[in-house]
Amino acid sequence: MFATIEQVKARVSFEEIKELSNEVIEDYIERAERWIRLSVKRSFTQQEDEQTLSDLRRAVILLVEYLWYHDQPDVKDGAIDGLQNESIGSYSYTKKADIGESTGISELDLILEGLTQPVTGLSFFSISGPSRCDPP
Repeated sequence: MFATIEQVKARVSFEEIKELSNEVIEDYIERAERWIRLSVKRSFTQQEDEQTLSDLRRAVILLVEYLWYHDQPDVKDGAIDGLQNESIGSYSYTKKADIGESTGISELDLILEGLTQPVTGLSFFSISGPSRCDPP
């Protein structure tokens, strides 16, 4: 775990989160950690650098707030307002406006960006099938 239940309760901005059961907060922590791993494409299993661990802890806390906030019924209903519908004859589709990979929380987005390893060029070779064939 990048952040403990106690660390989350001590640092979140919403009193309602502090009042949640430990099991519910633990679920939010797991969701936040999964978000981080999938977002930056790294597992951080052997991470020992204190600065990186501090960034991970802060990102988890911010994501717990973000996830909790977006789980609220009135916020979920408001998210539908950004949908755009279009029909052409019998064909119709719905798309979400302004879909992006960022959360909109500057601090969190900067932390996630900083945790992402840059691609430094491609240095791989791919071989399909046998590389040498002995004549029959």
